[in-house]
Amino acid sequence: MRKTLFSSLLIFTSFIAISQGYNGIDVRSYQLELRVSDSSDVIRVHEDIYFYRNDPKACIAFDLVGQDNNANREVVTGMKVTECKFQGEKVPFIQDQDKLFLKLPESQLIAIDDDNELHLELSFNGIPANGLIIGSNMHGDRTFFADNWPNRAHHWFACNDHVSDKAGFNVTVHAPEKYEVVANGLLVKEGMDKGMKVHQFESAIPLPVKVMVVGIADLVIQTFDTLNGFPVSGAVYPQNQAKALYDLKLSPEIVQFYIDLFGDYPFEKLMGVQSTTMFGGMENAGCIFYDEKALNGKRTSETLLAHEIVHQWFGNSATESDWSHLWLSEGFATYFTNVYIEQTKGIEAFQKQLKKDRNQVIDFYGYYRHPLVDTSYSNLMDLLNANAYQKGGWVLHMLRRELGDESFFRGIKHYYARNEISNASSADFQKAMEEVSGKKLDDFFKQWVYTAGHPILEVKGTSSGNAYTLLTRQIQPEGPFQFPLTVKFVLNNGETLVKTMVVTEKSTQLKFDTVIPVVSVLLDPNCDLLFEVKASNLK
Repeated sequence: MRKTLFSSLLIFTSFIAISQGYNGIDVRSYQLELRVSDSSDVIRVHEDIYFYRNDPKACIAFDLVGQDNNANREVVTGMKVTECKFQGEKVPFIQDQDKLFLKLPESQLIAIDDDNELHLELSFNGIPANGLIIGSNMHGDRTFFADNWPNRAHHWFACNDHVSDKAGFNVTVHAPEKYEVVANGLLVKEGMDKGMKVHQFESAIPLPVKVMVVGIADLVIQTFDTLNGFPVSGAVYPQNQAKALYDLKLSPEIVQFYIDLFGDYPFEKLMGVQSTTMFGGMENAGCIFYDEKALNGKRTSETLLAHEIVHQWFGNSATESDWSHLWLSEGFATYFTNVYIEQTKGIEAFQKQLKKDRNQVIDFYGYYRHPLVDTSYSNLMDLLNANAYQKGGWVLHMLRRELGDESFFRGIKHYYARNEISNASSADFQKAMEEVSGKKLDDFFKQWVYTAGHPILEVKGTSSGNAYTLLTRQIQPEGPFQFPLTVKFVLNNGETLVKTMVVTEKSTQLKFDTVIPVVSVLLDPNCDLLFEVKASNLK
């Protein structure tokens, strides 16, 4: 629990929770100077933050995990600020658990012109408990890899650690000479200083903090291709470089596939990095981290590469406005990976993956019944679930079937172009798709995005004379959904009939005449609908 601060110099004691971001702060750029060594896990950081204060009533505060001096453990983690300058002058400050507050007198706060860019300069050091993972890779070599998602960056540098606040990122790393360094943006400086190797990277393109990264390790770097002026490369551990680079060499053709689908690639480069972190893949902007064991030389990671590359457009460039809209990142990456499968492996492989995703949604619904736009989470990590990924992907698939391919893909391009290097909500996505298709999508978004669950059906088929009747009954607790259900009937002579039931009520009946008996019934033969069947007498 956060402590409450009382100070005669700190006039505003309330602050907005981190899950909502600090709405009074708009960071324009972070400039970090990071020093690491092999003698200890302590990092030393000098940081410049350039920002605007949008809310004159808000205190000036940033996220930074401080040291817990009361911790009864051998290694104390957290960052200890040793100097704080505001507008070039030393100022007092308070570190309270995971917050850094400037102690500014009321007169100084009032005097700040909110139209001017402000400058905060910090020096701090410590051992990060999270966010920057310091350890050993699968070969036993020492590595340092940032692992910020979702809001863990403030374990190793001061920031406004919320998905909505994008900023430029400049990082200079001082490390022992044996290490290579990777980071977002372009390498603008490389050299030696006092026996340490220095790399400086700069991303002028505003990034969400969740995908600002640095990696420091023994790496082999190879450029595969240059597409539209930006390099596509890989950085891998030398012990298995042949296998890892072989896998990553798929990157140029995958990124070209998505350029054709979405539009211009949004960042200065695309580098795939073999890394040692907690995720199988992490879409860091222009500098994707892949789990060290995923790059095995068998190209089993092809869809992983596709997923993380989709994120460069959706998640990194067009970023969700808040965590509750995470499906605009993960659902998009999931579905457009499936579209890549459709185009490269064929329709059967595409439908097989859709069915697998649907089963995951159904299983997850059994113990977590929340809508796609989920505001009830208690831990951001809880949002990494089948709702955000597989159900989000399925919603896009059903929207594609609702609008048709031409309108759907044109709408996706329109949505991206409108929200490039910006933030967007589910309502923004709906508006963009309506503008292109000319259709009102309120009902579609209400039931699939803002309502929990999916249709759960009891199905019964009966023959009487020359008539066949198919009865469906919805039994999900959320109430009846409205949807088209395609049904394929196989007749006794081998012929097939395909009919569509327009389901609008709890119970819906489809009846038709046939002189040839129906021998089997297949619901949703083309895999167009997210639903489950609880009971059925169909063959």
